[in-house]
Amino acid sequence: MKGKLAYIVLGAAMLFVYFSLATNLYVYASDVPYIAFSSKRRKKNYDIYMMDINGNNLQRLTDHLADEFSPAFSPDGQQMAYVFSPGGNWDIYVMNLKTKVSHQLTNHPGRDHSPAWSPDGRWIAFASERAGTLDIYKVEPSGANLQQLTDADEKNNTPVWSPDGQFIAFRSFKDPSGIYIMDADGGNQSRLENQPNQAYTPAWSPDGKQIAFSAVFFGGYDICILNVDGTDLRRITRHRNGEGSPAWSPDGQTIVFMSWWERAADIYRTDINGIIGNRRRLTRHPEADIGPTWVPTGTLSVAPTAETRATLWGRLKQPVHD
Repeated sequence: MKGKLAYIVLGAAMLFVYFSLATNLYVYASDVPYIAFSSKRRKKNYDIYMMDINGNNLQRLTDHLADEFSPAFSPDGQQMAYVFSPGGNWDIYVMNLKTKVSHQLTNHPGRDHSPAWSPDGRWIAFASERAGTLDIYKVEPSGANLQQLTDADEKNNTPVWSPDGQFIAFRSFKDPSGIYIMDADGGNQSRLENQPNQAYTPAWSPDGKQIAFSAVFFGGYDICILNVDGTDLRRITRHRNGEGSPAWSPDGQTIVFMSWWERAADIYRTDINGIIGNRRRLTRHPEADIGPTWVPTGTLSVAPTAETRATLWGRLKQPVHD
């Protein structure tokens, strides 16, 4: 009897340690900033991955023979919009990150891409060729209430919302080309003042006062920051091979971006002051890693289930590598 009791106590203790360790690991993971990006590192097609700010704990979020790219997370971190091309055409899908089930948001022969979630979670802006040229649209996450926001002969793409949800910045190819800002309903479009020539991929700072973007300097693309009122232009990267797709950290102190620093596209991070010593390479792979974005904290803060604990226990024993 005493022997059986000892085994029961030992088993209970081991179970307690196991669940405590898994839960603690989950809490730790939820406290570490994560970055999502798209990569061709597996099967030569784009899938969406997630890693922590140090380039560790790589996790694959999608796995399909067709391309899946351009992740955009809902403000509460529970859903992810992305581009999926199962039939060769680009459409936007939305994944429930808890169930991993996706639904198709757009369905049109014209390519839909560059999804961006509004800060209140009510809209997804995106670029589409459905009207014959590339323009900006917005739609509710259910697929209802589609609205065209730009209507021009020249292309407009890469929309990004201001933190208060009142404005959308985007890249326009109209003359003069560059970064433009409009009201959330498409009105009052105006070009961002004092930007360099050939500016692309805008990203709004968390405080709403600055916009980061990629622009051409001496033949190569670098990351710049400019106040929304057109003052205080700062170039924070300097490299001849090209750098683009900046994304601000939630605290506004760090920018992640993709760079061809060593020929292949990889993900890097730097402080907003651009000090070269603070630059850090986060991925290192012969295939392209592109389009980084920050993952909301809520994505990793769901209460752990038995399945989650088992998954985390497996990660303790064998990290994910692609």
